[in-house]
Formats: sequence, C-alpha cells, structure tokens
Amino acid sequence: MPSSPSDKGPDQDGRIPRAAIIVVVAGLVVSALIYAISFLPGSGSLEIDWDTDEPIASPPAKTLGDGSFAVSRTRLSALAPNEDGVLIYRVAGVVSIDSGGRKVTRVRCDVKSQVEGDTRMARSVKLRAAWPKPSEALGIQEVPETSFVKFTTGDSKKIDLPIRDVVQRYTDSSAPTEVKWDGYVEDDQNWIWKMPDGTGPGTATLPWLVIFESETRPEGMIDCVASVGAESTQIKVPFRQDEWPITDDQPNSDEVDTGDASNVE
Repeated sequence: MPSSPSDKGPDQDGRIPRAAIIVVVAGLVVSALIYAISFLPGSGSLEIDWDTDEPIASPPAKTLGDGSFAVSRTRLSALAPNEDGVLIYRVAGVVSIDSGGRKVTRVRCDVKSQVEGDTRMARSVKLRAAWPKPSEALGIQEVPETSFVKFTTGDSKKIDLPIRDVVQRYTDSSAPTEVKWDGYVEDDQNWIWKMPDGTGPGTATLPWLVIFESETRPEGMIDCVASVGAESTQIKVPFRQDEWPITDDQPNSDEVDTGDASNVE
C-alpha cells in the first residue's frame, strides 16, 4: 500500500522532523534552568551558623574637619576547617562618618587577609563573597537574609551563613551614596563610598562584610581612609582569631541533600 504524506520519516528528505527539534531544544532549556537554580541561595545548600564569633577591638573615633570618622562594631567569625583543611572566616564592621557640612565625602576601606599560607576571598554565585555590592544608590540595596558561599563541609558544597546578625541595612543616611569595588585582589577586599553632598545631618553609618578562605589561623588588617573636602584621616584595625584551633560546634549530617555545585572557584 502506498504511504501517505503523513507517513514520511526523516530519511526520505534528509530533514529532522520539527517536533523532534522542539523536544531537544526544550530539554536543553530545562537542563540549563535546573543548573542555574542549583546555584541560588537555599537550593540544595546547608544553612549553618559560625562555629566562633569574636569582637575585634576598635580604636577611638578621629576628628575629621568639622565632623568625625570611626571604624566600629568589628567582628571576626569563622567555621572550623573542613576535611580538606580549609576554613572560611568573615570580617564585618561599620564605617561611621560625619562630614560636618555639605562637602564631598569619600571613604575607602580595604580588608586584607594576611594569614600564613594560601588565602583568597570566598565566592558567592559568580561574585566575591562581599557586601554591599557595587551600587550607585546604596540606600535602596537590599540586605539578603543569608550570605550564600561555595564551600565544602560534610556532604554540602554550598552553604548559607547569617548576614543580618551584623547588617540590617547598608546605610542609615538619606544623603545620596554610591559604593564601588576597585578591582580584584584575591586577599584584599575594598569598598569606596562617595557622598557628593556630604553625610547630611549627623553621622552616616555604612556597614560592610567579607568572607575569606584560609588554610590557617585567620588574621589580617582593616585599613580605612576617609576624606571630607581637602581633609583626610586614616584608621587601621588589626585582627587575629583568638580561639585556635576552632572547634566544630555543629558536625554535619551524612544525610543532608546538598546538590552538586562546585566548590570555591
């Protein structure tokens, strides 16, 4: 019996049926979406708390022109080393500045990891694990519930760590504020805040935090320089982990389903 036109297969004219192409493309799209979702915070990640959390002694505020400048509320938090002998630690703090008037105000802070051995910033999705992110309008940048970091601990290769324990908002000033990162150095995170009209009435507080990887005891330096108009001042704050070695207060369960994301890149 002669075949009907609808019976034609791909071999008769050398073309792949359109329906087959659609199925293949749809499958690729779904696979890509599943891969992307696996890197979102909370997707197969393990939510944990720091094993240790210590205050860092802060120096007194300095006079700056008709105002003041300070680095305060600094803290050092860390997780115990994983099976590969690598740990992560967080340095957090607040810059407080009062411009004393409508003068261009600029602050730069570098947080440097100065441990013995290899160290670098941890990764959060495709960006370094540092907050706030660069923004031309800092006042509207939202603070995430947790800081998502790629890190192997137990069966998990990505973790969610608390962030709102040290940061609720990135600025409490209504004055226009922008922040940027100046290039990338693996063991030195920096922020540059600029307030073209000054800080407004009173003091502006600018919280920040960064997470590093380390093979040994966490230590380093917070180095901040502030300028108001033509005047400037500098504050340096060294830090070093007091508790050493760090005790793992929350051993991981072997039954945690944590996906298959890659470790810190």
